Amino acid sequence: MKRALIVSNTSGLVTLFLKNDVELLLKKNYVIDVACNTEFPDSNTEEFFDKYCDKVFHVPFPIRNLDLNLIWKSYKDLINILKHTQYDLLHCHSTIAAVLARQSGIKYRKNGMRVMYTSHGFPFYSGNHGRKAKFFKKIENYYSRYTDGIITICKEDYENAIKMKCKNVTMMHGVGVNVERFMNISIDRSAYRENLGFASTDKVILSIGELNTNKNHQIVIRAISELNDPDIVYAICGREVTELGKKNELKLLADELNVRLAFLGFRKDIAQICHSVEIGALPSFKEGLGLSGIEMLASGIPVVGSNRQGIKDYIVDGVTGYLADPEDSSLFAVSIQKCFALLNDNNIKNNCIRKSQHFNIEQARETIQKIYQVIGV
Repeated sequence: MKRALIVSNTSGLVTLFLKNDVELLLKKNYVIDVACNTEFPDSNTEEFFDKYCDKVFHVPFPIRNLDLNLIWKSYKDLINILKHTQYDLLHCHSTIAAVLARQSGIKYRKNGMRVMYTSHGFPFYSGNHGRKAKFFKKIENYYSRYTDGIITICKEDYENAIKMKCKNVTMMHGVGVNVERFMNISIDRSAYRENLGFASTDKVILSIGELNTNKNHQIVIRAISELNDPDIVYAICGREVTELGKKNELKLLADELNVRLAFLGFRKDIAQICHSVEIGALPSFKEGLGLSGIEMLASGIPVVGSNRQGIKDYIVDGVTGYLADPEDSSLFAVSIQKCFALLNDNNIKNNCIRKSQHFNIEQARETIQKIYQVIGV
């Protein structure tokens, strides 16, 4: 049997987003090992690894900063893994992990190992002109020559990737969303809203995502304060990263600006909550795609989002929501107002659902299957 090594920065990314990859490789009679930082799991990680994987290697990839000691340790760990096991396929995900994996695999690729890279969002993108972005653009371009196939999950990244050295570049519309799960929900909306603490007159804006700097929740709070509408409530579903202190920071800002803020925490009833609010918000500085935005569209609600990277692929001004500069609260406030106005359009629900269907699971499976065939996996 053939053997594949999947490399990712976190175990949570593997179990949240890579089920399609894993199931396809199993059908092709691959044994699957995983190398990742196991200190960042998702709720189903242990079950996923038990079901699908042979070996799981802990590699301490740095997650929120470029810790050079961890980068060096991770590189040595990958060298050791590849030295002791013969792999037919190396499929890497996420920037730092993918760079280290491709560097570690150069000599094994010469001996026939295929190397795949799925980018979940290049760290250089329109609107980001910092030195770090320029550095990573050079790094990605360099290591693309040691890559047999690249998959991007948004148009902007695809346009950047086809200018690199890799000969086989393709784009899939995200890693696949179970849009039917969000479309086919039947709830007592009034009762569900009441249970969540929302009044019938409340105009609820929902964001879904971990409380971190990139998710940029503060811009929505600032925008709401400019609208001066006491009926607007900003609800956030997502894990709190305790060491970042974002929850307390956002609460203090909301109190200062007199904005109603509801932390709903980590939830398993996201689909029901999406059907209980008026509009969604995806204000991130960077998103390879932003699955939560697609989930909200699949629920039939318009979304106000940042005019960045993958978000631009599905938020269409006046059709499924509105885009705005994630660093300009006044522009975000205008877009929120326009998004609320869309609720008067009888076509808005169908527009949102139709757009979400472009990002379903089946198209993701077909894309992965095609590129695996092209590179001989």
